[in-house]
Amino acid sequence: MRSYSDGPPQGLTDDQFADAAKTVRAGAGHLGDDIVVQGSRAAGTARPDSDIDLAIRVSPERFDELIQERFGSPNPGSAKERTMMWAMDTGKIQAGEAGVSGIRRSLEAQLGMDVDLSVIRQSGPFDNPPFIEVP
Repeated sequence: MRSYSDGPPQGLTDDQFADAAKTVRAGAGHLGDDIVVQGSRAAGTARPDSDIDLAIRVSPERFDELIQERFGSPNPGSAKERTMMWAMDTGKIQAGEAGVSGIRRSLEAQLGMDVDLSVIRQSGPFDNPPFIEVP
């Protein structure tokens, strides 16, 4: 994992990344403390219009806890159940379901770009390096 000391993600200044780190840790740090940038901005392959992918990496056990906390026992066949099943299958809980849409919107305003903020299960399909550690 690349650390912040190696520089910010592609397209961000040191100050932007430091401010974004404070915002995401203050608003979403309760979900987990392993927060990373991944995707094209971590790989250095982003286009000017690329989003930034922020992931809160959690253990499989913590992921299961969050699924239960965020979804409960939805009605069979409901949209909520389908969303829960998608999250369980993919190992990814989107910002809305994780309760951090407001943080995502704040980050978008701060950074001037689209932000994908999600909780991902370690060793799941979305847990793909390269990663840049969020300080």
